[in-house]
Amino acid sequence: MGIIQALLSRFRHMGVLIVIGIFLIIYIAIGIVYFQQGPQQRELEEQITNLSLIVAKPLGSDEELRAEYDEVNRLLAPITNSDAIAMLVGIAEKSGIDVAKDAGKLRINPATVREEKRGGGTYQVLSFSNITVQGDYDRVMAFISALDFGETLETMVLKKVTIREVEVVFVDEEGARRAEFRSVAAAVSAMMDANGLFELPNPMSFDGGVATNLMGDDPDTEEMVEGFPDITTLAADKGYTGTGSPGDGYVLYGHHKISTDDTTTFSIVNYITILTTTYYYTCEADGTVRQFDGANVARGATEYVGSEESKLETVVIVDVAIYTKP
Repeated sequence: MGIIQALLSRFRHMGVLIVIGIFLIIYIAIGIVYFQQGPQQRELEEQITNLSLIVAKPLGSDEELRAEYDEVNRLLAPITNSDAIAMLVGIAEKSGIDVAKDAGKLRINPATVREEKRGGGTYQVLSFSNITVQGDYDRVMAFISALDFGETLETMVLKKVTIREVEVVFVDEEGARRAEFRSVAAAVSAMMDANGLFELPNPMSFDGGVATNLMGDDPDTEEMVEGFPDITTLAADKGYTGTGSPGDGYVLYGHHKISTDDTTTFSIVNYITILTTTYYYTCEADGTVRQFDGANVARGATEYVGSEESKLETVVIVDVAIYTKP
């Protein structure tokens, strides 16, 4: 009998432990489920918050919705090939591209027309292939940007872009102008080197208000002394110690150069091959030459910039599509 009571007592203790163990297992399981649901609950709360913001946003009025609908229809209105080309030419011109036909900087082939299905709708597409634009890098990039962002027509899509650089050699009148500019500037540099000058004593500078196209003294105007870039510096100031009568100044044509070996002698040197140039020039003390279309720089003679024989230009070839409703 005592053994039976001892067994029952042991079973009671074991039963209590088992019950406690079961409760612990249930508690732990509930905790695990809770912690697993935390991120899902947060995600659900965020979705509810976002939906609340959308629902809280007031709907547009009938007039606003109609205006938006009409604007979409306007943008998708059919456009002719010629009108589309005129639009592209306008974008190029606004970007600074030379659109003149004889310039050859803009070439647009006629578009092909096709239908395309997108998002359950059917659209008419004008496709322009191999539109070629050439010019300065910044201007060409402005043209591409205008196409890419639809600044002129929102339904215009830039499909493909190819970029390269080409060397453009200046010819005809522009080529001749630049060549003369380079010739005069090189002659001034050569004259200063030959005479050991770091600066011209009395240059015909821009501040003087007058440019000249006479590179030396014109024999037909004996009463006047002409020349470029310096007609003022006296022969004695150039170092002459002889008894002759060398001409004053440092000029490019018919220059009276004082000999450095014997300052009592001089020789006549031409640093340029022509007496009279087509364009007019000024020169600063350091030898910087500027070119103009007339003598009176004080009253607005046009200055020309650039003497390079050639320059690099950017060429882009693009494909463009314009979407409309048929």
